[in-house]
Amino acid sequence: MKISANVIFGSIVAIILLFMIFWMVSIQTTTDYDQTKHTLDNEKVKQIDPTLALSVKRGKELFLNNSCSSCHRVHSRHSILTNIKERREMKWLIQYIKDEQILINQKDIDVIALNAEWNSNTSEHYNPNLSESDVKDILNYVDGY
Repeated sequence: MKISANVIFGSIVAIILLFMIFWMVSIQTTTDYDQTKHTLDNEKVKQIDPTLALSVKRGKELFLNNSCSSCHRVHSRHSILTNIKERREMKWLIQYIKDEQILINQKDIDVIALNAEWNSNTSEHYNPNLSESDVKDILNYVDGY
């Protein structure tokens, strides 16, 4: 039985291809790939801290129970509340939500500008029953989480 050069060459190519396939599989399985952080489209999944998720849930309940939703819309494309924590200081936001009148009495220029923009002459925000933690929960909810 005579072996031709084509058979020998074909066998060598087949062995090399098999080696390359095993090598490629070993490279892909040894990379640091965490399935819990990726979707099938290989996009990262946004993972929320359980404490933040609880805060957002409490914030939603407080937002609805304190009639905030009668004036404010959340999670809409043009909501004034979107990214509010990035645009204002936390201390100011807490005071504004708990008792806006104090800021009006101090002639706070941001409150005056907001009231002028919304044609308001009175304090719309008066929630003395809310704690600082409650306000932070509401802000976590409205801030797009």
